[in-house]
Amino acid sequence: MLRLGLPRARIPGSRFYAVSKVPFSAKIAALVAKTGPEQIYVYTPSRLVKLGSWTLAGVFAVYGVSFADWSLSSALELYHEERSSAPPESWWKHPTLLLLARTAGSLLLSIIPLTLSALAIYVPSRIATGVTYLPNGACQLTRRAMFSGKPVSRIRPLNTIVRNQKTKVYTGVGPQGTEDKGSFAFLLTDTQRPSWDRFYVVNRSGKFWGQDGRVFDALFGGDSVKSLERFSEASSTSVDDSNSLQKLILEQQGRPKLNEHSIKAKDIVMKRK
Repeated sequence: MLRLGLPRARIPGSRFYAVSKVPFSAKIAALVAKTGPEQIYVYTPSRLVKLGSWTLAGVFAVYGVSFADWSLSSALELYHEERSSAPPESWWKHPTLLLLARTAGSLLLSIIPLTLSALAIYVPSRIATGVTYLPNGACQLTRRAMFSGKPVSRIRPLNTIVRNQKTKVYTGVGPQGTEDKGSFAFLLTDTQRPSWDRFYVVNRSGKFWGQDGRVFDALFGGDSVKSLERFSEASSTSVDDSNSLQKLILEQQGRPKLNEHSIKAKDIVMKRK
């Protein structure tokens, strides 16, 4: 049986094969014509990511606490020595002022490793494990909870999820066209969420729908379908209204949905091992 797009994450032992001759506009049209949710990205972080992040967080936390304890103890010892010695010549050498300065410096330097410890736990929880396209111009983003590791999903309108304008998902390198020597991941940003809950880290080695990273450039980057389709021929990414994704979505909302096994769509298949 032929199926379009990505397999569900719960189904092991399946791969995606995309026919390179299929026009990108046909892929997007087949995706927009879907009547139900369609998973367009899936990624499973290895256990090493979680183990490594917690190990790194522990190392930074121990270092931060140890440094704070040592530096504060040293500051107090110096304070007692200076109090018992001769009075200072200048007011700014007063033992109390020196104690306050040393204490502030110790706390500031201790905050750095403690912050790195918190980031080591926070960043892995922002790794996107799944992105699902929903009809009527919405999407569902899935990540894992910070402590429990359970899936956390949020449904958002497509126009609130954006890709960095200076970062291209599709590079033309690799089987999915997403490999990049300069980065192993890119960010998707939810513009309507607070700063601590707006970023999603998308790994380039994940499985993209139809084995084509241009889907993300079209959905979240604002690139026109036409410019992405002729990526290898021209470097310009000017938007063509006749091929804009938003127009395709609006057109599909006003017409009957295409059959799941249309002639163009069936060239993008999933094969069992």
